[in-house]
Amino acid sequence: MNFDFRLIRKLSGLICLVVGVAMTPCVFIALGCAEYTEMKIFAVLMFVLAATGFSLFLPVRGATHQIKMREGFFIVALCWILLSALAALPYFFGGHLTNYIDAFFESVSSVTTTGGNLIPDISTLPYSLVFWRALVSWIGGLGILLFAISVLPAIGIGTANLANAETTGSNIEKYHLRISENAKTAYIIYLGLSVVEFALLFASGLSPFDAVVNTFSSISNSGISNYSEGIGHFGSVSVEVIISVFCVVGAMNFSTLQLLSRRRVKEFFHDSEIRLYLVMIGIVFALVTLSLWMNGVYGDLSETVRRSFLQIFSFVSTSGYSVADYGVWPQFSKVLLFFLAFVGGCSASTAGGIKISRLIIIAKLIRRNVYKRLHPNAVVAVKVGGKTIPEEKVANISVFVIVYLLIFALGTVLLSLEGYDIETTAGSVIAALSNTGLGFGGTGFGHDFAAFSHAGKLLLSLLMLIGRLEIFAILMLFTPTFWKGIR
Repeated sequence: MNFDFRLIRKLSGLICLVVGVAMTPCVFIALGCAEYTEMKIFAVLMFVLAATGFSLFLPVRGATHQIKMREGFFIVALCWILLSALAALPYFFGGHLTNYIDAFFESVSSVTTTGGNLIPDISTLPYSLVFWRALVSWIGGLGILLFAISVLPAIGIGTANLANAETTGSNIEKYHLRISENAKTAYIIYLGLSVVEFALLFASGLSPFDAVVNTFSSISNSGISNYSEGIGHFGSVSVEVIISVFCVVGAMNFSTLQLLSRRRVKEFFHDSEIRLYLVMIGIVFALVTLSLWMNGVYGDLSETVRRSFLQIFSFVSTSGYSVADYGVWPQFSKVLLFFLAFVGGCSASTAGGIKISRLIIIAKLIRRNVYKRLHPNAVVAVKVGGKTIPEEKVANISVFVIVYLLIFALGTVLLSLEGYDIETTAGSVIAALSNTGLGFGGTGFGHDFAAFSHAGKLLLSLLMLIGRLEIFAILMLFTPTFWKGIR
């Protein structure tokens, strides 16, 4: 296969170290809450994983290697699968989930910031494990930014900042330097937003534990909560608005958010992806609110606006917070929510879905093809922000959207073998593939994914990873040519 196994060993060791170190606060939380069983489990796993990580990493710490594209895909997939497998261990050894497949599903759901769960009553979990779920999702959010801003462009499948993504000739070194700087700035913004949200939630009356758990889950757009009622448990409009706003911000392009950090507000709102994102939210919010009001779903207009506002923000950011029983909403409103789950947020963000940037390219491509029907000899370029997008990138995005829809269709067909209705089946597939975590029918509001068989849970876990890793990083592993060592 011609892989450099020293590099794989080095990265595997780093993942073990990261997971082991991340368990440290859980040990102290378990100790402080007198959760002695969980304390022992986290402590043992912490030392074992740290020791394993050092033993793998130290012998090859000086190994350097130019990563080939094929190795890049393999390493990305390996890191996410290994992280999910290790993060599942506390659920399994603690006996909170009866088998490792369930534990793996729960872990993948957190790592990919999907937020779907197999535990009907989250409030029964120990505090240390609740914190672990939220922390893993927050780490997953950081990993998503690294993946979207640094890894994807490096292996040639990035979608962030498409107009500036040409890397040929003498500007290649400058381009990689810009990637590194963008990634560092994105991390700083991510950490800064986390601190600000925690402070606002704490000031709104939440306990430090509630504030940190909901901060981790909202800025990463996992939607994980420490209460079965979600954020509705707090009964506070201010808390709901704060969490919703930070979910929407987390679903914005972190490369574009840097413009705000540099006080270039005009340029930020001039970005086509940001503008379409905000306009889409406004239009869907108006339509859903009108639909709910005309059908008399809620007693007064203020309650209608509140429920519509929060649930739309939850779907468009793919955070997956359940703040209203949307199962009783009119079909028109549910279709709009389904549309939001498909589209998702912006590129280079913690949100899932197809992404707004791709939607813009597809819309412009359709417009160009319609124009060329009337003017066959015309040469029309696809432009974003006044800059021409290379035809190769336009073709790649078209293929991505087609493959995304095909995977959704195939996943729906396979999951239909479980015997559930089409709303539950298709809703569960898009909940996993878009990393929304909110389904329809049997997996909608107030429900979980526990009813599915082990095979169904493994399929949904795979869909979560495929959606999170932009499809091809996982899909490549299933092609024979990938393992023949051509490149």
